Formats: sequence, structure tokens, C-alpha cells
Amino acid sequence: MLFFNKNLSDSGFTLVETLIYIAIVGGIMVTFISFSLNISGAHEKVYTSQEVQANARIALDLITKKIQSASSVSTTASVFGANPGILYLVMSSSTLNPTIISMSSNTSSLQIKEGVSSTTTVTSNVVSVTNLVFNNWSASSTRENIGVNLTVSYVTSTHPEYQSSQSLQTSVSLRE
Repeated sequence: MLFFNKNLSDSGFTLVETLIYIAIVGGIMVTFISFSLNISGAHEKVYTSQEVQANARIALDLITKKIQSASSVSTTASVFGANPGILYLVMSSSTLNPTIISMSSNTSSLQIKEGVSSTTTVTSNVVSVTNLVFNNWSASSTRENIGVNLTVSYVTSTHPEYQSSQSLQTSVSLRE
């Protein structure tokens, strides 16, 4: 039989071994924390980009549908070729007449007002509309054609690296 003769002085870790273990664990923790912060920052950047793109697409889609459903455009009341533009649409329904598409000067959001109803804000409060220009591209004796130029930006003051902006342009004809 083999017996191990173990002294109490041989048990435990030496100071050098303890320092090495602490350095290894500390290095792993620093790497993990750095990785977690990088993932969090990337998530925030993707979120801002997606929020801007979603708001811009929804706003442009809604503007397109409102123009297509209008019976005509009030060229005297609308503001063409300037930022911010205002578009007055004449609707066939008296409850929706006039439909006004504009940008709020207070909140820089896209607004739609239909008839006597209250104004509806289209964009969320985390984005701002920085450019809204309507162009009248209608030729005489043809279907009315409206150009839309829309720019939406993410609102942030604390992290400029998360800035995102999306510009969209389209041309919409009234369905007559």
C-alpha cells in the first residue's frame, strides 16, 4: 500500500499562484464586459437606423395614399418647392375635405389634418422631419402629379454617433 505523507505546509496556493489566477479571471472579465458594451452599442445603432427607416416609409406611404385618393390639389393654398411644404388636397368626401399634409413647426413631425377633425401626427417622437417639399409636376390638361421629397432624422442629443437620417423621393399621380 502506498501512503501519501502530506504536510500542512504543502496545502493551498502560493501568493504567486493566487496572483496569476486573479489576473486570468480579471482578463476574462474585462474581455466579457468590453464585448457586452460593443454589442449594446451596435444594438442601439441598428435600432436608430430601423426607427428612422420605418417612420420614413410609413410617412411616405401615407402621403402617397392620401394624394391618390384626392379628387384634386388646391394649387393656390399649397406651398410647392419650399421647405416645409404644405399640401392641400380636395377630397370627394366632405368630412375629409380639405386634407392638409404639413410639418409641425413645434415638434418637426409630419401631420395630417382631414376636414374639421383634429390633426394627426404621423411620425414618432424619436424622429424629426427635417425636410418636406412638395412639387407640382402637373402639365396642363393632364392628370395632376405631385412630387414628394421627405427627410426623416433620429432625434438624439447625448450620442451623436447614433445619428441616422433617411431621405425619400417619389412622384404620385391622382387617380381620376
